[in-house]
Amino acid sequence: MIQIKNFNETDEEFKELARIDNLVNHDSISHPDDDKREWNIRDKNIIRNRLLLYKDNTLIGVLYYSQGRAENSKTAFYTLNLDPDYNNQGFRKLLFDKLLIEVKAFNCNLVHTSIYEHPNYSEHKKLLVKEGFKLVQTNREYSCDISKIDIKKYRNLIRKLEKNGIKFYDSKEEMVNNDKKFPNHFKKLENLEWMLEKDIPIPDGIKHTRMPFNHWQKVCLDFYNNSYGVDIVAVKNKEYIGSTYLEVYPKAEPHKAWTGHLGVVRKFRRQGIATALKIKAIEKLLHKGVTEVRTDNEENNPMYKINIGLGFEPVPFSYDYSKEL
Repeated sequence: MIQIKNFNETDEEFKELARIDNLVNHDSISHPDDDKREWNIRDKNIIRNRLLLYKDNTLIGVLYYSQGRAENSKTAFYTLNLDPDYNNQGFRKLLFDKLLIEVKAFNCNLVHTSIYEHPNYSEHKKLLVKEGFKLVQTNREYSCDISKIDIKKYRNLIRKLEKNGIKFYDSKEEMVNNDKKFPNHFKKLENLEWMLEKDIPIPDGIKHTRMPFNHWQKVCLDFYNNSYGVDIVAVKNKEYIGSTYLEVYPKAEPHKAWTGHLGVVRKFRRQGIATALKIKAIEKLLHKGVTEVRTDNEENNPMYKINIGLGFEPVPFSYDYSKEL
């Protein structure tokens, strides 16, 4: 018997969802505790659901979807994972058709998803082509064994920047509880991240949207408390001018860090600050036992040149697809 059930947030479901995800993920590992934590701190003002596909009471697939925020409120972002043993039996189409019914709840007029250039996603790609999706963005994906980076090579750059008044701080360890030196830290950091986010290339039809501050701070504190990743901020004359943060999932992949963001305010660019931020973060990660860093850039974003210069190597690219309804 084939059934699509709604998500009930049980421990067994989180465990089974991680099992399905790990059958499809080509370069990452999912852990149910990480998924549960992120689900519990989600913004409940946005519609989210998970469609669970069962065959004879065994979970064989899942479709995660979320309503977009603000200007994207009529866009549905989704991820579809299916046990490869059940390829070519119409199950992806079954989940996708159910999605189209579900998203009517917020008058959805655009559906968006991402896949990788990897055999694990070839069947999903066939569905996207058949359903009339359009490729709207290509993203370069990179990986680096950071133990091979010669940190000493960049010390002169960092000294030069510091001599010019640019200082680098660990947000969690040096800034959060230091109101005297860094007043209104979270407000200034959120404002910086929003300013930088607006410069990141995104697919046509998708808008940059700002997370409500209270929820942003909630997510930020969860990151500080539950990940031993790093958040490095560049400061000049008390102005926050650049930052980078990288997440580590200690239960799933304690050796690997995923780049969440890296950016520098426009008037301070082309001074090597982005490279220095990255090196400062890598130093911290090495001390924590991390050996691999992953990152991505839109294919024409010049930031990828920094990654190549540091020794990052390409891995399967990712592709964004959209369909108007």
